[in-house]
Amino acid sequence: MLLQTSGHAEQWLKLIGIYPTAPINPFRAPEKLPHFIESCEQIETFAETLRNEWQLGMDEIPDICDTLETHGIFVIQLDERNPAFDGLTATVRTTDTLWPIIAVSKQWPADRQRFTLAHELGHLLLSGRLTDDMDEEAACNRFAGAFLAPKPAVIQSLGKQRSEIEWHELYTLKHEYGLSMAGWLIRAHQCQIISEQKYKSLYTQFARKGWRKQEPGEALPPENPKLFEQLVFRALGELCITESKAAELLGIPLMTLYKQRQLEFADNAAHQ
Repeated sequence: MLLQTSGHAEQWLKLIGIYPTAPINPFRAPEKLPHFIESCEQIETFAETLRNEWQLGMDEIPDICDTLETHGIFVIQLDERNPAFDGLTATVRTTDTLWPIIAVSKQWPADRQRFTLAHELGHLLLSGRLTDDMDEEAACNRFAGAFLAPKPAVIQSLGKQRSEIEWHELYTLKHEYGLSMAGWLIRAHQCQIISEQKYKSLYTQFARKGWRKQEPGEALPPENPKLFEQLVFRALGELCITESKAAELLGIPLMTLYKQRQLEFADNAAHQ
């Protein structure tokens, strides 16, 4: 996985180096984020502050990849079959700028990819801010849930206090916010909407149904980073690179690139 990540990172560096000035703004953590985190409740506030600073509001985030790429974070999908691998965070450097990279495995369902992307964003932002007694992995999990489904939205969707929750509610919210049913059940507990006892009971039922391995119903649309391809075609359109170089960067045959430039795939689909 490290070798794959390194290869993708080199391609990003080549692409950014083609432009006289970087075509996107480098990543900057918002200044209003708290500098020290010592409790889970502060992580909730941290996630909400980030959402406000990025002007995301409290609604669902339709495209996590686009959100990260908009803020100067390179997103890479790896064809990694290791069942223990979800994602990782790294950085690459141009002359005077550090660019964060988040890599995620292609093999997982979209809801797991989205959680992984948010979790790795947590590593990027929470590193150096947590007190010594806080576990970083647990903190990043809490951040990921709060970032995808912030507490005000969870309370609005489920109510302030519940004695029971229907599975179909969790299924509907999964497809609205892109957070798994299991994730929503955990958020209901973290936001004190259901008791510890009720959470354990529901989670046991959830596991018995086999839903920890595969949740029921229609899958979410997969996450798909687009910025690299977009910037390659931009460089091509501005005559910064040749068609051969563009095809090399995209890792596709020259003829495939030519067809994409002519939108032949769209014409073919229109006549089917």
